[in-house]
Amino acid sequence: MPDQSGYWDRGAGKTFTHPLNADFLAALRTGDRLLDYGCGYGRSLAQLADLGFGNSVGVDFSGEMIARGRREHPRLELRHITQAVVDEPDASFDAAMMLAVLTCIIGDDQQEAVLREIRRLLRPGGVLFISDMPLQDDDRNRARYAAGVVRGPYGTFDTGDGGTVRHHSDDRMQSWLNGFEPISSRRVDLTTMHGNPATGIQFVARRLMSS
Repeated sequence: MPDQSGYWDRGAGKTFTHPLNADFLAALRTGDRLLDYGCGYGRSLAQLADLGFGNSVGVDFSGEMIARGRREHPRLELRHITQAVVDEPDASFDAAMMLAVLTCIIGDDQQEAVLREIRRLLRPGGVLFISDMPLQDDDRNRARYAAGVVRGPYGTFDTGDGGTVRHHSDDRMQSWLNGFEPISSRRVDLTTMHGNPATGIQFVARRLMSS
């Protein structure tokens, strides 16, 4: 998996805005063990803890993000990882979330490696929440996609400050839910980490008992 941890280390002071999802919250139970894969500085886990869901683990590839999270949210369990695999047994979490994570992973194979790990870690019947970036339809982003095809699949582009990210087709995002029963999906208005308006999409799904 291409290592962009240095980019995110340099951007550890940025603010992220993907919101929690009401359908995800409604599916949680008090005491559920939660995994935030790509937790950044722990913003969303801190919000969940404030709502009474404090049995959680956050993991991220950026050591600086984790360091910031530990300073700002010392009550949270935040771990720095260097590979897709998390040091936890199979089916050890009741719920998992990935907020703006797959947009940071360019290749289909690399995304699938992360999703396999999520399926391994999430118990049958457990709940998955994904919030990510679909293809945008404005001229600015279309131009960036056209310029980025040499770096990866359509929707890939350079951020302008040293990173590479990907926006996804609807078909690609639906493929993320293989092995899950959809609960809901919705589009949300976002502000990107560079301050631009954007549209996100959020999925809530339940891991199939037989997958």
